[in-house]
Amino acid sequence: MDPALQAWVEETALLFEGVGLPRMAGRVLAWLLVADPPEQTLREMGEALGVSKGALSPALHLLLRLGLVERVRRSGERSDRYLVRHGAWKRLLMEKARGMGLYREAAEKGLALLPPEKGERLREMHRLYAFFEKALPELLRRYEEEV
Repeated sequence: MDPALQAWVEETALLFEGVGLPRMAGRVLAWLLVADPPEQTLREMGEALGVSKGALSPALHLLLRLGLVERVRRSGERSDRYLVRHGAWKRLLMEKARGMGLYREAAEKGLALLPPEKGERLREMHRLYAFFEKALPELLRRYEEEV
């Protein structure tokens, strides 16, 4: 792999790690975003990333479970191939919106335990997460209309 591209893959893997993905899953996802062809076998990914198939398997399993990657098989080939799933980023953002609902609910539960004059920090948390929980699906709908 080109050294500049390799550096980008590693930098992007750190970005993905910062939002909760294990580093290897981030490396795989970053590689699949730029790989040519877009569908890669375990062997091809291992060679590109300089890691074993054993190191790739748990990362791919996680990415498949999260719906970011899909498994395909080309006619006449015995090996599975993996690629970034169409709509993966929208799916990821919608999952984040559902997570925001959990934070909003936690704030509501906490506010119910406090007298009305208390809990300003929880109200701030509640307002923010309620806003984004409501706004994100609408933003994604508008995005779909524009692209």
